[in-house]
Amino acid sequence: MKLIQAIVHQDDARSVVDALIKNGFSATSSFSTGGFSGLSSVTVISGVEEEKLEIALRLLRDNVKPRKGLPRRGGKTEPIDITGAVFVTDVVRFERL
Repeated sequence: MKLIQAIVHQDDARSVVDALIKNGFSATSSFSTGGFSGLSSVTVISGVEEEKLEIALRLLRDNVKPRKGLPRRGGKTEPIDITGAVFVTDVVRFERL
């Protein structure tokens, strides 16, 4: 099993969660803050079976739109393209409570 943690713009979060659920994945979301882009974000979390990982990642890519943001670090003053970030980690143990 894999754990997906996707950090997406808050305007994309609903469509990401809806697409995952519509395709048989479970998903939850939580508002999050980050220091790089200055854009409002949501962290979407989903546990997926390894053989379905690429399907879930495709759903994420299909439902996240690129946006312009001003980085808060690095000295740049011009907007840069920001889409989101996805972390995939191995799940050592999972229990449903």
